[in-house]
Formats: sequence, C-alpha cells, structure tokens
Amino acid sequence: MPRTVDLSHPLESGMPHARTIPAPKFTPTSTWEEHRMRVMRLDIPTHIGTHVDAPSHFVEDGATLDQVSPSALVGRAYCLEVPREGAEPITAADLKAAVDLEPGDALLIRTGWDDRYSEPAYVDRHPYLTVDAAEWAVAKGLRLIGMDTMSPEIPMSMRQPDFPYDVHRTLLGAGTLLVENLVLREISDHWCTLFVGVLNVHGGDGAPARALAVLD
Repeated sequence: MPRTVDLSHPLESGMPHARTIPAPKFTPTSTWEEHRMRVMRLDIPTHIGTHVDAPSHFVEDGATLDQVSPSALVGRAYCLEVPREGAEPITAADLKAAVDLEPGDALLIRTGWDDRYSEPAYVDRHPYLTVDAAEWAVAKGLRLIGMDTMSPEIPMSMRQPDFPYDVHRTLLGAGTLLVENLVLREISDHWCTLFVGVLNVHGGDGAPARALAVLD
C-alpha cells in the first residue's frame, strides 16, 4: 500500500523566520466558550515555514502563484541526502550524484537541517546551494527544487549588504519553483510522488504550503 508522508512544518507561534520578515500572529476571533465555534485570524508573511517561492519573488515579470501551472506542483520527485554540519556549500557535483533525473522531475535536497528547525543556528548557519548547482538544476530541466533549510542562499549572517540572491534569480528566472523549510527525514534517498498544496494567492510572490510525498 502507498504511504503518505507530511513534509511540512506546522504554522505556529515561535516558529523560526528570517529577520527581514515579521513573526506570524495567530489570533482567535471566535472561541468555543463564547461563540460555540472556533475561528482564528492568521497574520503571516508569504515566506515563512514550509512555503513556495513563485518566480515573481525575484523576477520582475515572473509568474505569480495563481499563474503557476498546477502540473509544477504535482509529480515525480527524488530526495537526495547531502549531509552538512553547518554553513557549507552544496555544489553541482554534489547534485550530480543523484539518480538519473529527467526534465520535469523535482529534486528534494536533505541536508539534515530539518532536525535542527528549533535551533537558533537554523536561521543563520544553514547549508546552501552554489550558483553552479542552481545552473545545473536549470540545465536538467527540473520543475522544482526543495530543501530542508531556511533558504538555498548563503545564510543571512554571511551576506553583504548588496547581496545579489543569485541562486533564487537563477532558479526562479528559469521558472524552477523553490520550496523551503521542508521535513525530508522520512523520504531520504527515495523516489516519491510530490504534492505541494500551496495557497493560491492572487498576485502572490510566495505562500505557505502543505507538502506531501506518496511512497509506493
């Protein structure tokens, strides 16, 4: 029987987030005690928790979430284990070690940092992709790259003020979607069918998502 694995972190108070975006807020507007029903207001930035980056995040005329084809969010994916202890690069040579990927596949990269989500280092010391790794993914025709880190770029603590975000621009400029803050420990070195249930935000540059992997 197929097995479905949740690859997402829950949206909750105290979750890690980049210093450049606000913390989420979760406010009850109706309670069981007072209204006999529950309604919560969510005040969340688009790039927090397990989320998708749309091309418009870093491309002036890039597609927004409502313009992204549903076929980009569903399909075959492979999860590659690339262990890293800290702010270390993942290069094209590392990704070439993956099984033979085909155009239209998704590649999920597990560094082991999904196990460090609650640590302060998760924000400032995570592994990252090199530009040649992003270029390799584009050349392979991959539809999506997912990682178990805050960002595919070098950590914020290592960035200069004029940081160019070349990994984002390379991938999103080619229409390759990004999914960040995944939980990949259960599917490491496995093929799966990936479903990314991102919020369909009109004009959205990104949004939180429920990512699911179905294993045969």
